[in-house]
Amino acid sequence: PAVARVTGIAVDPRHLSLVADYMCFEGVYKPLNRFGIRSNSSPLQQMTFETSFQFLKQATMMGSHDELRSPSACLVVGKVVKGGTGLFELKQPLR
Repeated sequence: PAVARVTGIAVDPRHLSLVADYMCFEGVYKPLNRFGIRSNSSPLQQMTFETSFQFLKQATMMGSHDELRSPSACLVVGKVVKGGTGLFELKQPLR
């Protein structure tokens, strides 16, 4: 990426792949900026982006609720993220 070359910062290709997946997974291009995040249904995920206060004010005035499905929303409230080691539970048979 051009920014990485100019600044000398190493960017892992997996990060770029993740960004591309996020921007295209709905079948249409979704900008990765404060205007694109408006279409997200999770108020907490919106607040973790750039303009926290504006999204907080809007969610409060509209009576929005969050179902805590996104990793960002889960992290905000201290809930285990449903991914990686938080994706499953280990169960042992009782003896």
